[in-house]
Amino acid sequence: MNLERVTDLSAPDGHAIPAYLFSPNRAARGGVAVFPGYGATKEHMLALSAVLAEKGLAALSFDPCGHGENRTPIGPGMRDEFEAAVRYVRRFGPAGATGISLGGRLALMSSADCMVAISPAVASKVSPQGKWMFENFPSPSVREPYSGYVLELLDLLGPVPPHGRPCLLLYAERDIPALLEGAPGLKAGLSGSELRYVTTDLRPDVQHENGLVRYLPRWFNHSELKFNQEMLHTVSHWFAEHLR
Repeated sequence: MNLERVTDLSAPDGHAIPAYLFSPNRAARGGVAVFPGYGATKEHMLALSAVLAEKGLAALSFDPCGHGENRTPIGPGMRDEFEAAVRYVRRFGPAGATGISLGGRLALMSSADCMVAISPAVASKVSPQGKWMFENFPSPSVREPYSGYVLELLDLLGPVPPHGRPCLLLYAERDIPALLEGAPGLKAGLSGSELRYVTTDLRPDVQHENGLVRYLPRWFNHSELKFNQEMLHTVSHWFAEHLR
């Protein structure tokens, strides 16, 4: 496979979107736009991009606004950036979209032909523990106006619109409780969706009187999905089947 830095990807307003492209040695039979989670960067998604390229797909991993090398201020314009990435990968054939957490939510909101949402940030409600983590443990990879801005950003992006395109909703079996609770409702609005769970290489639940301590293994299971081997296998095989 080949890895190259992309210099011709830009948003509708003209600002450059830093990206890497993994492409197979043979002609690609489709492309996938790969979106990191909130506070992550394109480099965090290179493992997923690599296994997609091994399946004969071109994978474009990019930094959304406010993240990594993208110096554009963070905001709902990242949805337009994702659309620009989807348009870019259409040069390789059918277009897929994937991402983790916030990236998974945006993948479902994209115009891609099919998509995989890895633990998408669509919750029944944000728990006090989750709010505390966002406000007190901001990622150094994101330039947000204040800690916890992601909660405002989710409102600005709006809800995931219903559609019938093929999509996979993939969660950790012991994921953040609010995300697991939101999964059935999300699936109900996506008639072409299927729901699966990663069951291996997850942190066990802990018994503790402190609710935040009990919450932490779920938080780590969510954030570490981007490196999970079962996730990589599941997502790459799913796209190989659907992007023919």
